[in-house]
Amino acid sequence: MLRSIFAIALSSSLIFTTAVKAAVSPLPLLVEQCLQLHSPSDSFTGDSQLSHVNLAAITQPNEAVIKQSHALEASLLSLFNIKDRLQYYRSYPLPLLYQESLLQCQLHLADMMAQTLNSPWLTQLTNQLAKAANNKELSQLLNRLDALEVNHLSLAQKSQLHTAQASIKQGLRTQQLTLNFTEQDCQLNTDSNKSSLTNRASSDRENKHSPHPQSSNAFNLSIAAYLIKQDDPVCQKRVWQAYQGRAKEKNQLALERVLQLKTLQAHDKGFADYARFSLAKQFLATPELVKTFLDSQTEMAPTAPWNLGHHLSQSKSMDTANIAATELMENIQVRAETLGFSFETVTVNIQRVWYQGRLLGDIFIQPSNRSQIHILRSPVLGRQFGQIQLSMKQELSHIKDQHILVKAYASALAALSHSSHYYLVNTLGETLDTRNMGELWLALYLGEGIVEPYTELSRERTVSRFARQLKVFRAKVTLNFYSNASLKPYKRLDVEFIESFTGEWERPEDYPYNFYAIVTAGPLYYQELWQDSLSQYLYQSTKHCKNQSSVYNTLVVNEDSKTINQRLRILLGEPVDARSLIKRIQDGFSYPEKFSQDQYTFTCPI
Repeated sequence: MLRSIFAIALSSSLIFTTAVKAAVSPLPLLVEQCLQLHSPSDSFTGDSQLSHVNLAAITQPNEAVIKQSHALEASLLSLFNIKDRLQYYRSYPLPLLYQESLLQCQLHLADMMAQTLNSPWLTQLTNQLAKAANNKELSQLLNRLDALEVNHLSLAQKSQLHTAQASIKQGLRTQQLTLNFTEQDCQLNTDSNKSSLTNRASSDRENKHSPHPQSSNAFNLSIAAYLIKQDDPVCQKRVWQAYQGRAKEKNQLALERVLQLKTLQAHDKGFADYARFSLAKQFLATPELVKTFLDSQTEMAPTAPWNLGHHLSQSKSMDTANIAATELMENIQVRAETLGFSFETVTVNIQRVWYQGRLLGDIFIQPSNRSQIHILRSPVLGRQFGQIQLSMKQELSHIKDQHILVKAYASALAALSHSSHYYLVNTLGETLDTRNMGELWLALYLGEGIVEPYTELSRERTVSRFARQLKVFRAKVTLNFYSNASLKPYKRLDVEFIESFTGEWERPEDYPYNFYAIVTAGPLYYQELWQDSLSQYLYQSTKHCKNQSSVYNTLVVNEDSKTINQRLRILLGEPVDARSLIKRIQDGFSYPEKFSQDQYTFTCPI
């Protein structure tokens, strides 16, 4: 009976969509609701409920601040829900008119959030949260509010930053590349390249600022196509390195502007540079710790970047039978049921998800060219159930497609599983570099016995190892870029490149100009690598536990609002400080393998 009531309540709470295929249609309604939304800070003044709660006679410890925090949640939830929908719509190619409407909505939400963060009432609330005795959930809320406040920029600063980021993104999108060939050996005798050479005058006009425009040859192939077709390793290297620096001239001023804005933000908070400022509240809380981790993950990639195409052409993909996405999803659900999940089919495209008798929300399924999720509404205990859209390929003919679907479904289940009364606690991690740890563990658990791991010599494994080393190197570049000149963790990035790829990249000045994440992720670029390593270690250390649902409860559901350190101690035992975990991850998982007779007591402190 209780399930039926919950199901009815969930169905009645759907605002925009009852069918996935119609999900994009109510965009004008969303924009109208967004622009009519009043600022949450309006609730913080006068004879509002919030002020009344603040003055009310309270008989229980923390009762006043709990009521105020719930009132704050109620005032912010509409803003957060519209923000999530806005992110969903922005993932679609939209007509210009809709793009302008979404921009207006985005600016309106930013204004309201700025007013909220600048509200004296919120400052008063955070002070009270800091004094709340023995309430772990309020401590978690304070952690998220502090993170928002510390990273908050003025509207003028945001505008400058976003303008610079957009310029950099546009510069990297260009596929145009003009090379100064002093020798004809690197030219490919293709029809497309011959065609480009007949338009030499046009090419010269485009490169009139080049020191030798008269000797420039237009490059009329994609970089991937050229590197595959070119057999000469010297030419491969020259063209690849030229391509990496293609956006330097256009993006240099914009990237310097981003660095300037970020450095000013750090200085305003009392930090020497932006790297130290952005890492201060993370699990790896200093550039030195991040460097220690990145050094521990540095190993020789299978090939140099300019030879990747040729290297892959000599390797084979894993043989795998085609499988329908629906069949693989059913297998994943069977595996998830061992953790306490259960699934109810509402329609062909809608699945209702329960966890140990608690209704979590709905997953909407939509055919697509690739598997991914969009959070339509985040769950908030006592206020709303979650809504997730799962887009997925219908036929999975490659092993990589299967891995991607498992990860996407794990992300959906993890996003629905959080158990806090506060949106911010459910959606923001205690630290940014641990917030995805639970869903990555879940992906490993759900994929066990269902999807084959990549074999060592397969093309997929080669790509995976190469991509990881490229991320390691770029994380080093980013860390250096945002560090004060006298405090840079890496003195010779060209040497670091050799450590990962053998060959030399002779132009270190080009290193920051070839990937957009340097201005989006910034010094936190390492976090994907770190969370992947930490989740692998957690999975290997707890995989023999008899009660895997307890692992999931501790790691993801976290009803007791334990800190990340407390959860790691429960699952791994001491020590769990950053430096110790880096060493434990680096040392591997040999102990339980050698002493399997004691594996339950050693690997399962829970």
